[in-house]
Amino acid sequence: MKKILFTSLLFLSFCMVAKAQDFRVGATAGYNLSSPSGYNAQSGFHAGLKGELGLPQVTKGLYLDFGLMLSSYGWKSPSYYYSGYNISRLDETTNNNTFDYKFSPYYLNIPVHIGYKFSVGRNVSLFVNAGPYFNIGLFGKSTMTVTDGKGTSTTKNASDNLFSDKVLDRFDWGLGFRAGAEIARHVQLSVGYDWGMKNVNKTGTDCKNRTFTASFAYLF
Repeated sequence: MKKILFTSLLFLSFCMVAKAQDFRVGATAGYNLSSPSGYNAQSGFHAGLKGELGLPQVTKGLYLDFGLMLSSYGWKSPSYYYSGYNISRLDETTNNNTFDYKFSPYYLNIPVHIGYKFSVGRNVSLFVNAGPYFNIGLFGKSTMTVTDGKGTSTTKNASDNLFSDKVLDRFDWGLGFRAGAEIARHVQLSVGYDWGMKNVNKTGTDCKNRTFTASFAYLF
């Protein structure tokens, strides 16, 4: 219920800001490559709404950039890593076995950046923006692959909901940076990086999200 209320308030804020001058809204989607500290990289995606509020009263080209997106991160543990799960309940023993975990969390991602945009041609502008982001864990699961001494692998669910099962912290935050180009005032292409500032792992190795992003956006 709290997640639904919070999301509704954010959507209402989008609608209220949309009435302001120098505001644009659109859709965005793209690729995530998560490389959290202490773990191996995994691919994901992001998709949702994006907004821009121009701040010409401060200086020409300055703007506020923000979004409301579903974002998948995730990572894979190194082999032989033991995260603290009760292996006996999975009918496995640790003798001569290796354990590989795959985490696939999905967040409501809310970036709030300050940016600057400048024209380099008749229909092309370059931009940069940076600022904090906030994540709210929605759902996600993890799997465990056990490989015995003979090389036989078995994959089982380790958690059906990483947040409800207290495997990952539901709230995350960090700092992000984006740079890209805008074409004909509608199409935006950008790349960026997010540095997570909080350890989100409650069961093992310290883990802060580190995510490379490549995005496409269309603003109306």
